[in-house]
Amino acid sequence: MSRKNQISKHFGKSVLIAFSLASVYAIIAPVLIKGMYAELFHFSVAVGLFLGSIIFYFIFIFFKSIQKLPWLFGGIAVYISIVVIANTDVDIYFRNLFNNSHLPQQYSEYQDLKQPVLQFKNKEMKLVIDGSIDLEHYLTTKNHLIVVEVKHERTGTEAIQQKDYSKFDSLGNFMAKYKPTHSNEILFEGYLINVDENYYRTWPLDGDTSKIKIETQNADFSFDANKQADFIANFEKRATFLFSKQCWTVDQPSKKFIKTIFRENDKWIAFYNDTKANRTIKSRGTVYNDLFRYYSTEDYKLVPYDNENIQYQYFQEIKLKRSDSGTENWDGYLYTNVIVNKDTLKIKEALKLGMEWEINQSKIKEKVVGGLSKKSQGEYSRYLFYSNPKLEYQLFTNHLGKLYIIKNK
Repeated sequence: MSRKNQISKHFGKSVLIAFSLASVYAIIAPVLIKGMYAELFHFSVAVGLFLGSIIFYFIFIFFKSIQKLPWLFGGIAVYISIVVIANTDVDIYFRNLFNNSHLPQQYSEYQDLKQPVLQFKNKEMKLVIDGSIDLEHYLTTKNHLIVVEVKHERTGTEAIQQKDYSKFDSLGNFMAKYKPTHSNEILFEGYLINVDENYYRTWPLDGDTSKIKIETQNADFSFDANKQADFIANFEKRATFLFSKQCWTVDQPSKKFIKTIFRENDKWIAFYNDTKANRTIKSRGTVYNDLFRYYSTEDYKLVPYDNENIQYQYFQEIKLKRSDSGTENWDGYLYTNVIVNKDTLKIKEALKLGMEWEINQSKIKEKVVGGLSKKSQGEYSRYLFYSNPKLEYQLFTNHLGKLYIIKNK
């Protein structure tokens, strides 16, 4: 038989086989997969099966002619094995099988942070606020700690933002809690100020919850540009505290203006500036109530204080996992020393450890180990610590919505 006839014979045979396979698939496919775009998917698979069968037939004939069929099927077996391993995480199974997660002896006494109270030799660490939204904390002139917790409460179908205020004395003992009806009050230098309704309360300072009226200036926008500029220049010189906020009038059409709240001669005053005096008014006082972080003018955000009291010691790699996106993470425990004066508080927390290139990378003993994150959440907040010689306790957090108090036993 001539070579041309052989090729024609093999081509006809390959087409017949390919057509048979595609036909069988077309018959059983509708039973396997149904739904939107199913017909397009089945058509694509049938065409691919038809063409692939023809190509494989000639590959098979070639390897048979050179008596290398074991090579062909061996290669297919290797390819299938790789696909199976990649899609069934068999490699993860064996890496976990041979992973040595034995904990070194020096970390056996570390206590789990998930406990509400941790007892150490001379210290006690207690979780006093357990929230999910970043807390505010402010220290008054009487060394009372004010902590602001934002909550979202549902009334019927409406979600309302509510603020709870907690007060602790200089020994770290809980003093009082305050839950105002309105949640749009701003904690500023120990005063709760309602910018929209022009009143303030002094509860953080003296426990009084009554409303005190704020005097207004230029509420009718009768000042011209020169008078506004002079008024601003005067209170900028004399004001003890001040801050500004962008507001809108309730009249229609609504008008944007800047309201500056300032304190002068023990009196709070609100000045309405309709931008005729186009100038920036710099705040004076504590705008961000955060004892763990400061506002960076370079990064335009709150940045944690560097603190040598937090010393990450070790990460125990217990179980390796791979997500659907292909990212690998170790489930394990982070072991940390918290240095409080001459005491060392030894704590641990269940976390996930990702790759070194991840944006939330962390260092353990000055070595970058990878990106740490919560097991149940995608985020991770570095451990933060605060101490003050005027206080008989220290603050710690592993999440900006939580607060621990460390006290002497």
